[in-house]
Amino acid sequence: MSVTVLTSVILPSESVDVISERMKLTLWKWMFWSGSIGLLVPVTLILRWKLLGSTFGQIELILWPSSILLLGLEGQRSAFIIVLSYAIVIVANMVFYCIIGLLTWPLLRLALHRRGII
Repeated sequence: MSVTVLTSVILPSESVDVISERMKLTLWKWMFWSGSIGLLVPVTLILRWKLLGSTFGQIELILWPSSILLLGLEGQRSAFIIVLSYAIVIVANMVFYCIIGLLTWPLLRLALHRRGII
C-alpha cells in the first residue's frame, strides 16, 4: 500500500509495473553506462594530471589502457594533432569499456537472475 501511495505521489498517472519496467536494466543501458565510465576515467585522470601535477603510473595504465598510444605525441608541436590524438585515445577507451561491459553482461544477468531481481 505504501509503495502505491509513494508512486502515486511521484507519478500519479503510472502504475508500479510501468515504473519498474522503465528502471529495468537492459543491455543498451549497461553498454551506455560502461561507455560513460570509459569516458569519465580518462577525463578524471587528465584533470588530475593537469591540476595536481601527478604522474601516470601502473594503476592509470590499468584504468586507461589506450593511453599507451599517447607516447607517440612525444615532441609533437601541432595542437590539432595533439587534440585529435587525445580524442582518438579517449574514444578507444570508451569502446574498450563497452566491450568489457558486453563481456560482463551475461555474468550480471546471471547474478540478477539468481537474486530474483529479474
